[in-house]
This record gives sequence, C-alpha cells and structure tokens, in this order.
Amino acid sequence: MIKIIEEARSLVLKNIPFIAATIIFKHGSAPREVGATMLVTEDGRYAGTIGGGSQEYEVSNHAVELLKNKKSENVKYEVSKMTAANLGMVCGGYNTIHYQYIDVNNKKILEYLDKIIESVEDNDVYLVYNLKEDLGISIEINGKLYPFTGVNDTYKEEDLFKIKIKNPMKVFVFGGGHIAKAAANLFKFLNLDVTVIDDRKDFISEKDFPGIKKIIMDFSEIDCIDIRKSDYVCIMTRGHQHDITVLESVLKKEPYYIGVVGNKYKAVSYKEHFANTSLENIYNEKVHLPVGIKISALTPEEIAVSIAGEIIQSYRNNK
Repeated sequence: MIKIIEEARSLVLKNIPFIAATIIFKHGSAPREVGATMLVTEDGRYAGTIGGGSQEYEVSNHAVELLKNKKSENVKYEVSKMTAANLGMVCGGYNTIHYQYIDVNNKKILEYLDKIIESVEDNDVYLVYNLKEDLGISIEINGKLYPFTGVNDTYKEEDLFKIKIKNPMKVFVFGGGHIAKAAANLFKFLNLDVTVIDDRKDFISEKDFPGIKKIIMDFSEIDCIDIRKSDYVCIMTRGHQHDITVLESVLKKEPYYIGVVGNKYKAVSYKEHFANTSLENIYNEKVHLPVGIKISALTPEEIAVSIAGEIIQSYRNNK
C-alpha cells in the first residue's frame, strides 16, 4: 500500500486530479481483499489494482466520470457466477467500492501523504475515509486521528473506514544452503524484496540465486546491514554458532519477524541462551523457532513453502 501512497504523492506534485477507488466491503468471491486500492486519472487506471477483469474496467470508467464532477461515492458491485467462473472462483459474491475524489489543490493532501511516508516505518499508520460524508481524507498515526481535508471535521467513529499503510515485504535470508536456496527463490517468485547473506561466495552464486540480491560477508559484521523494523529475517546458517551470532545482531535491530530453522530442542537451547539478557524480551516477541507453519514438511522445498506461508500469514495479520 505504501507504493500507492507514493504514486498518489507523485500525482499531487504533478497537479493531476484523481480518484482513489478502494474495496471497503466484500462478501463471497472477489479477486482482491478489502483495502485493495487503485488510482484513476482522467486517462483511466494509473496505479494499483482491485483485481483486474471486467469489474476493474467498469470501476475505472466510473471513476473517470466521477472525476469530471469532482465527486465521491460508494457503489455496490455483484460478481456473477459466470464472472466468478471466468476468474477461477467457485461462486459469485459482491463488494462495495468507495470512490474518493482527491483535490490536489488542497495543501493538506500533500502534507498527509508526506506524513504517511515519513511515519510508516516505526508507527501504526492508517489512511482514513468517512463513508457517510465526503470529508476528503484523514490519517491516523498511533491512534491519533488528524483532521479531515474537508471543511467539516465532525464524524462518527462507526462511519470511518481505515486502511493500514505498510511497507512492502522485505526479507533477509542468512545462509546459502539447500533450504535458503529454496526459500529465497520462492520469495522471489512471490515478488518479495529478497537479500541473501553468507560468508561463502561459492554458496550464493547467481546460478543458485538468479536475480536475487546477494551479500558476501562475515556473519560477525552484519551490524552494518540496514534491517528495518518492518522487515523479515530468516536464519538458516550452517551451524549453531553462526545462528547465534546472526541472532544477536538482528535482535538489536528489532525487525518485525525473525524465523530460525531448527527443532524443538534448538528452540529450548536458544531461549535459554537469551534468558536474563537485554535481548530476552525481544527474542520472546520476535523469534519463530522452529520457523514455518506445520505442514509436515521434509524436503527443502516443502520447508520453504511452510516458511513462506508463515511469513505471509504474519504480514497479512498485521492490521
């Protein structure tokens, strides 16, 4: 979603009016989740998607018409059984799209977009619409709701629709073994931003990690790697001591998620290692060991699937 915010900011700077079309309700089958947003200018869809297909085309055309009248509204759409079948779904359903006209001449719009981009890394940030009145947009940061961009700032809490703004998923994989190879390539397939780190050049070759960012360095020097609080870390080095070295450095950076390959005995050992230290609370909060959802995985590829599943689950549940 942060990419949509950046695209919106670009349009505001270019003084190009647009509509933000967002799924605010969904029942049954629909191609995208609640909160999915696309930006539409007078030329049609500019950025983002609400699922593609005929509905997106219809929404885009309607947004262009609303743009001419500088109007916002909610519209309910049905996904017929035939349309659902064409999209590979079992049955139909319906969703509601909120069309928000963005007044690029309102200076508060740019102020809010900048504030979102500046705050998203270390705070809970939401884009807020009032679904009963067209009050423009507002933002909420750590529970504080800033005034709407419209003149009337009165609202009822139950009338507000909030979209959490998050950085895209960025994953750091420590280790270049079989599981790392399978996991990193799966993450790339999932369009995640992936970086692999190992101290052995031969283990992170372009052949094994095609098109993936690679860093060759000693694990004791990883303090210099820019790991943010919204990032994901997977530790799968070749030995206990390397795992501990990486963990000690990574925990200080407090990323959102830390997964470590291992078994229940390793989990007990590592928990004891960090007990009564300054990192104990962070370890208990952040570390997933054994990493991955339970699917009885055995092969590196199956383990990679279980890890990817847990990471996706963690990201989607961060609402």
